Amino acid sequence: MRFRDRRHAAELLAEALRPLGLVSPVVLGIPRGGVVVADVLAERLGGTMDVILARKIGAPGNPEFALGAVAETGEVILQPYAYRYAGEAYIRNEVARQLRVIEERRAKYRAVRPKEPLAGREVVLTDDGMATGSTVEAALAAVRAEAPSRVVVAVPVAPPDAVERIRDKAEVVVLSTPPDFTAVAAYYDVFPQVEDDEVIALLAKWGGEL
Repeated sequence: MRFRDRRHAAELLAEALRPLGLVSPVVLGIPRGGVVVADVLAERLGGTMDVILARKIGAPGNPEFALGAVAETGEVILQPYAYRYAGEAYIRNEVARQLRVIEERRAKYRAVRPKEPLAGREVVLTDDGMATGSTVEAALAAVRAEAPSRVVVAVPVAPPDAVERIRDKAEVVVLSTPPDFTAVAAYYDVFPQVEDDEVIALLAKWGGEL
C-alpha cells in the first residue's frame, strides 16, 4: 500500500479506526510528521489533538538507525541490540542531547497549546509510520504513566516485527505491514520534512489561539 502524502494516509487511517467506537479521543501526534496525521485523525474522529514528544536515540555515524528512544517524561526505551552498536557513555550522552531538543520544542509547542490531560481518557497515539518502533514505544510508556482509560496506537505503515512488539503493550491499528519494509518514506509519494512552524500552527488551531 502506498500513500499520496501524510494527510491521505491519515484519512485512510481514520476510516480504519471508526469501528473501534472511540469517544472524543485525545489524538497524540509524535512530532513532527505525526502531528499532521494526528490533526486529520482528531477531526475525523471527533476528538482533540495534542503532541507527545519523543526522540530516537540514533546509532553512532547513522542517526537514522534507532538504538532506542526517549520520551519527554524521561522514559528511555533501548532495543536489545543497542549495546552492540554503542557504549553506555554514548547512549547516556545521546539521551541527554535528545532531551535538550525535546525541552526546546516543548517550550515552543506549549506556548500555543497547553497539555491535554490524559487520565481516564481514550487516547490514540500516532505517527506517520514506524521503523523500529522505538519512538512509539517510548511515547507509549509516557502516555500509559498518565492512566488513560484506553490507548490505541495507529500508524499507516510499519514492519511486522515492530507491530507485534507494540501489540503486546496496546491496541494497534496499522494499514500496511510490508514484510520487506525499508523506510517509512518509501511508502509515500510525497514526504516533505515537517517544520516546527507547521506543528505550531496546528497546535494553535486546537489550542484555540489562532
